[in-house]
Amino acid sequence: MLAWSRYSALVFAIGLAIGEAVINWGHWQWWPLWVVDYGIVVWLLAAFLASRNPARAHALTSAWAFAFGVFYIALFATLEQIRQGRLESAGRTVVIVLMAIMMMLAAVGVATAAYANRFPKKNEQQLS
Repeated sequence: MLAWSRYSALVFAIGLAIGEAVINWGHWQWWPLWVVDYGIVVWLLAAFLASRNPARAHALTSAWAFAFGVFYIALFATLEQIRQGRLESAGRTVVIVLMAIMMMLAAVGVATAAYANRFPKKNEQQLS
């Protein structure tokens, strides 16, 4: 479980950094909306490195939980704006689906990292 959570965090962070740059290139949004995504990237990368020691798997749990929270609020705030008619859904379907996928991946990341943190002896055997 720890190995899956670690390497998923690495892929997730790299993908998020690239995706954020591609989506915003040329028309950057209000800065807190994209800085928080790069905060996720840094936190996941730091947790990837820290969790080489299975006793520090809690770093992954917190990083994944932060990622989940950010994607949760981004997804449902966007859906609420569309429902209220303050935002057009045309052309946003791909981004909305990607936000939902990232939120679900982060939820799985939280679960696997929490499991790895709860049972560190099993993870020591996996990594050796």
